[in-house]
Amino acid sequence: MNENIIKKIGSLPPLPKTIEEFERAYEDPDISLEEIGEILSKDPMIVANLLKRVNSPFYALREEITQVTHAVSLLGLSEVKAVVVENSIKRLLNIDMEPYGISAERFAAITHLQNHLMYRWYRKVDSRKLRVLNLASLLQEMGKILIANEAIKEDLVFQFRSEIENGTEIAQVERSFFDTTAAEVTAEMFRYWGFDKQLVEAIAYSDDFEKAPKEIKEYSKALYVVKTAAAINSPLSLPSMNRALGVLFDATEAKFLREAAESLKDYL
Repeated sequence: MNENIIKKIGSLPPLPKTIEEFERAYEDPDISLEEIGEILSKDPMIVANLLKRVNSPFYALREEITQVTHAVSLLGLSEVKAVVVENSIKRLLNIDMEPYGISAERFAAITHLQNHLMYRWYRKVDSRKLRVLNLASLLQEMGKILIANEAIKEDLVFQFRSEIENGTEIAQVERSFFDTTAAEVTAEMFRYWGFDKQLVEAIAYSDDFEKAPKEIKEYSKALYVVKTAAAINSPLSLPSMNRALGVLFDATEAKFLREAAESLKDYL
């Protein structure tokens, strides 16, 4: 891994206390929606993002949701946790995705698309695994933020973006320039912050899931499929979908992925 990226990970500030409080609440089976709402309400930005999420076209609700407890009840704690962590991380990092040829807003939209694709696909495959995959699918591309920052710092924007625009696989471009991939950087970030080991390893092996430990392999493969199908430079395009489907040897899984992707094409 690039030495500067290693140093950058080691100098990251701690995550906000809101995440620690929410994590404790998340693991408490007796916690009430009102108590969850009180924790989240301490951070207006998290509340704003939760309401933006639940009122997005993905959920197609008839009425606008304005109360955080109502949003939590509709989204579920797993989804809320994903939004809380994503929001907190993005506020700690300077986001400039020019090396990848997209805006910060587009990057956020595609990571959300990957998250929704995972949910709509894996709830039919094995919904029990969504406890890990829901959060992982939303956050697995966060390492791209540090890689983009380093490309800008080293004045490699044009060369880096050109390789991606020429059709080279993104993980391959990342490794050729920085001796690492966004998945590996994300995993190291989350390891540094003390995230759950299963989540960290699932992301760490998502570019090479065949090498993943047996208990992690299915998670890593699912993450690979989703980020390949909804690649940040060509989400849900025919080539992206074909690459993702190419590793699915189960016809039913492939069918569910096609259905999930088709249901999301209007949101691109």
